[in-house]
Parts: sequence; C-alpha cells; structure tokens
Amino acid sequence: MSSGIPCLRQITLLCVFFLWGSSLLAQEPLSQSSVGIEGHFHFDWAGDPLEVAPIPEDSPVLVRIAQVNQGGSGEGSSQYDIRWLALLPGNHDLSVFFRHGENRPAELPPMVVNADSLLGSDHEGNLANLPGTLSPVIDFPAWVLWGVAGFWLVLPLLILGILRWMRPPPPAPVVEVVLTIADKLRPYVDQALAGNLDSEGKAALERLLLAFWRDDLNLGSFRHAEALQAMRQHEVAGELIVTVERWLHSGKETATHTEEVEALLQPYKSMPADKVVPE
Repeated sequence: MSSGIPCLRQITLLCVFFLWGSSLLAQEPLSQSSVGIEGHFHFDWAGDPLEVAPIPEDSPVLVRIAQVNQGGSGEGSSQYDIRWLALLPGNHDLSVFFRHGENRPAELPPMVVNADSLLGSDHEGNLANLPGTLSPVIDFPAWVLWGVAGFWLVLPLLILGILRWMRPPPPAPVVEVVLTIADKLRPYVDQALAGNLDSEGKAALERLLLAFWRDDLNLGSFRHAEALQAMRQHEVAGELIVTVERWLHSGKETATHTEEVEALLQPYKSMPADKVVPE
C-alpha cells in the first residue's frame, strides 16, 4: 500500500503540470512578436512594487520594465510597461521573472507572450543578402558607399593633377655659348676671303694667332715680325696666315668653298677665346 503512494504523487504532479501547460497554451497571449524583435504590453498591479529578477544566461526570453505609471485600472494600482525580447519561438510566461525585492519572488498571474520565428520551417540556415538600403540607420543604397569611397580615392589624384596643370612651366635651360678662338678669327677670315680685310683687321688677326701659338712655338722672346716669320714657317700655324695673305694679294677668291674655311679654322675650335689674351 505504501509503495503506491509515491506513484500516486507522481501521477498527480504530471497531471498538474499537464493542466498548467494546457492552460498556458490555451490562454490568449498578452503580446505577440517575432524572435529578435522587442514586444511590449501593459500590466496593472496593485500590490508591492515589482522589479525584474536576475535573468539566467540560458533564458529563452529577456524582460525589462520600461516605465511605471501611477494610476492603473484600479485605485492604488500602477501600470507597468513590460518590454520583452524572445530568443526562441513559442509561448513564454514572463511572470516568473518578477520579484518584489531580493529573495521575494512575486506571485503573479501568468503573463503569456508568443514569439513566432522569422524563418520558415523549411529554412536550411543559409544567409541571404537583403535588398534595398544598406541598413536602417544609413538610409541609402550600398552603391552610394562605394561611390563615396571611390571619390575619396580619386580626389588626391585630381588635386595633384590640377596643381600640376596650374604650375607654370619651368624656364628653358640657358645654353651658355662658349666662344672659341675660331669664332673670333672667322670674321677676319671672311673679310679676307671677300678682299675687304683692312690693315687694322689684319693686325688683329695676327695678334690672335700669335697669342694662340705663343706657348707652343716659344714665341715669347721674339719680336712681332720675327714671331710672324717663325709662325709662317710652321706647317699648321702658318697655314691660316699664309692663306689669308694670299687672298689679300690675289683679290676676291671665288673658288674657295666653305669646307676649306672650316679646315683652316679647325685647329682653333678647341680652345675658348677667354684663354687667349692678345698682346
């Protein structure tokens, strides 16, 4: 007889839980929402003040009191703005989450809420791109973000291009023309070739030639006439002076070509004119 009492107690408890679960399912939910979306409802209470007890980490639903307004449906009652967020779909009784203070659980009527799933029962768990705007906060299409990023990448190049375009061109390099002894001799040679070289020009030509050959032929100790004679006897040094004297004595030379003039001036093209100081 005694062995049947525990069995009777277990059956009684199962019946109580079954009836409680059935009443929970049959009761109209106070609030309806979806998983991950906050729901709310108003609850009138005339007893001791309510607060949310610490919620376990594995709780399928989160609860908070958003606001308490005095003067509910009855005298001395308060209206509680209850906010809840379901992590799992189904019916949830929120009355177990409230207390009057530490170690004082509140005995409240069932607060059944229902959360449905955003995904269908046949969903395989794959992620999909949501069309439309980039996010509810940034209310513009995603291509706008890419356009802004591209603009900031191109902007420095654009600024550099404009600055380079506005910069004045660099000045043309100054080419320094170095006059040689040949450049100073050429006017006298051209006048002699045309038969127009006067005695003053001939003297200037001789002074340039003597200054050029002074060191090579050791003409420093010679008088002017002796130095000219020594220069005439030299194969290279005497070629130009002898040719010029021949032109002056024979008149205008029509058979002479530019190549012959350049050949006469060739030995004098390698030395700058400022290196030779005529006496």
